Amino acid sequence: MTVKPMRHFDDPAAEAAHLITRLAIALLLIVTPIASVGTRSAIYVLAPVGVALTLVAWLLEPGGRGPRQLRAAIFSSTGLLVVFLGCWAALSLIWTPFGTGPSERFVKSASTFILAATAAALLPERTRTSNLYLLPIGVAAGAIAIVLLVAISKSPSLRSGDPEVSLVARAAFGLALLVWPALGALIVRDKAKWAIGLAVVVVIAELFAAVPLALAATALGALVFAAAMADKQTTARWLAIAGAALFLVAPVVALVLYAAVRMTPASPILPALVWGSYIVHDGFYALVGHGFDAARLGVAMGYLPPATPRSLLFEAWFELGLVGVATAAVLWAQIVRRAGRSGPTLAPFLISGLTSAYVMSAFGLGVAPVWWVTLLALSGFAFALLQHGHARVQRPDVAKIASGAFRS
Repeated sequence: MTVKPMRHFDDPAAEAAHLITRLAIALLLIVTPIASVGTRSAIYVLAPVGVALTLVAWLLEPGGRGPRQLRAAIFSSTGLLVVFLGCWAALSLIWTPFGTGPSERFVKSASTFILAATAAALLPERTRTSNLYLLPIGVAAGAIAIVLLVAISKSPSLRSGDPEVSLVARAAFGLALLVWPALGALIVRDKAKWAIGLAVVVVIAELFAAVPLALAATALGALVFAAAMADKQTTARWLAIAGAALFLVAPVVALVLYAAVRMTPASPILPALVWGSYIVHDGFYALVGHGFDAARLGVAMGYLPPATPRSLLFEAWFELGLVGVATAAVLWAQIVRRAGRSGPTLAPFLISGLTSAYVMSAFGLGVAPVWWVTLLALSGFAFALLQHGHARVQRPDVAKIASGAFRS
């Protein structure tokens, strides 16, 4: 009698690929959030290793999904906008006044997003649903690490709330990004009570880290989540309009304030007044910008005052000009509208995650820090994993089965 081999050993290469994929996900979404609480270099070292592991897994179980998905993403309307914005940023390196420094950061930022997109594309089309649990495990472990470190350590820098000084603050910003795909993973697996518990733990960690911006982003994300649960497409439409309008209106507001209010060092709106003064004197640079990374290096080298805004909105205008800002506004609207067209389970989490990322970037972080760019890329990878896992747990509707819609 012929003995049928066990399913686990039917395809050793496929099983090895699944194991390596799980290891890569654990490295990116569990080890990285925990390690980033204790060391600055962890996020830069672990992220490329995780992406390399996804490539190894794909080589063990190759298929057309990776190249096919990347090609479809690049040639979509959203992908073409991303490519154009990247090319415009690269072109602006020609007229930046800061030599090779901006070129190095452009390569780091661009390669980070490319690596994350590659890792997302190489994920199995129907990733195992058990992999979804790695998302909340990583977020919960990171939150607990923050609470324990702040409670045990006596260092005052841990409670500064400044991400350039405190690693705990950086980790809190990462939690505010990754909590949304983690909550989505628990809801997909019908673990609503665990999702509520995870949300509470994350908020407690953000309170311990003393990062008001992360707390505000989480709170606004929660409000948007509630609205998206009621009507996801309407919420996405209004969020797309609001975000795009903010790109275009923010400099006008800064210019009006500069014209109406006298600039003094004690002014509570000094960053807006500094922005308004640049708009008045920029001339042609208001159209093309001063070049990629000019805002960060300008402050670091003393060409711009310390009160210069740290904001995605200012950086986009100052570095890429009207051309870059208009592209970014349209790109934001496209991404949010696409998120609103996702399934009813996923859409609220996608929209809330985008809201939190936008709030933190537009009102305090910008996109200059490479660590923040890396966290944004990891968040995108986490949402890609959630989408792949969600597709696997979908089940046919009972009414369709009864009507014979799924009969061969």
